[in-house]
Amino acid sequence: MSKAENNTYSVKTDGFHGELFLPDEDNYPGKVLICFSGSDGKFELARMLARVFQSHGLSTMALAYVMEEGLPKQFSHIPIDYLEAAAKRLRRMGYEKVGLWGISKGAELALTAGSLLPKLINGVVAAAPMSTVCQGFIMGKGISIALGSSWSFHGREVPYTAYGRERFPLGHVLWKSILARELTMYDLYLPLVQNPNPAAVIQVEKINGPVLLISSKMDTMWPSELAAKQIMKRLQEHSFPHFCQHLSYDYGGHLFVPMELRMAKLFKGDRWKYKEQGREARMDSLVKTLEYVSRW
Repeated sequence: MSKAENNTYSVKTDGFHGELFLPDEDNYPGKVLICFSGSDGKFELARMLARVFQSHGLSTMALAYVMEEGLPKQFSHIPIDYLEAAAKRLRRMGYEKVGLWGISKGAELALTAGSLLPKLINGVVAAAPMSTVCQGFIMGKGISIALGSSWSFHGREVPYTAYGRERFPLGHVLWKSILARELTMYDLYLPLVQNPNPAAVIQVEKINGPVLLISSKMDTMWPSELAAKQIMKRLQEHSFPHFCQHLSYDYGGHLFVPMELRMAKLFKGDRWKYKEQGREARMDSLVKTLEYVSRW
């Protein structure tokens, strides 16, 4: 694959919005990682992540699934088909193994897509994961609850667990966040993890490759630590044949990314007296992720 070839893709011409980052020296031949961000929806974060993996010799595609040209503007019925199109393109380019790396809402997407695309996806890394597909939401001047699922696949809604309320509890979220001195929606998502719609629990056992879960005990944005434990339990109950691991860190916040990110300081696990421990934890996750890729 030539470094000079066009490595930018659009929904209009390619069926997905992405950019492929090729390393100067490929330390993982035949392998590629598709990475994407969470509910911030920013393609630039995915590009920053791709550059990190690229610098370590791993081919990486940054993918956008919302808020870019040709993509949905809200987290409601977002087609997983975009990710499918990207994986198919990478297969045609000669990559033998295609993995996913997603964080927060992107982790929910990575696990869901991995379960739906076992012939294309060979493994999933989910940072600050969710164990169930969640109801969608709309961001504008504020946040409102959407009717239906966050995701769709081949034109059909992916089953979801509902919030159990008609309106987004903005007042409660603001009050809790002020008390916690960091953004938290833990109370909103905890019931979804504890009492999910059985049809919406992500069928992680269908993922055709190793699974790496990354969470922080200090994540108060949503219950990713509990969700990761439930995912591991489900994998064990289904005698999952591939490698699976849950990296549970004592420090670090919800934005558990293997790089320095100013936004990470929105969460206590990455600031004040926890700043250095949080950074060390996040960078350790990079080492573990590269070890994971080597296991393919």
